Amino acid sequence: MNKKNKALQFHIEQGDYFGTLATILDLMRQGIMKESDKDRILQALVNDLVYLQNHFKIIGKSGPL
Repeated sequence: MNKKNKALQFHIEQGDYFGTLATILDLMRQGIMKESDKDRILQALVNDLVYLQNHFKIIGKSGPL
């Protein structure tokens, strides 16, 4: 697992990945981020979501839906 995937794994283990994603999207919504940062961050988020899709199965706290 490379360094980037370790960081993503940390967020997943801490249960804060979706909170992190929501915060980033809200900052973009508010227009706080520079335009050049938005493109880079959106691409990183896309890559992270593809990684999650390919390597994880989300199970709710109360079990599978």
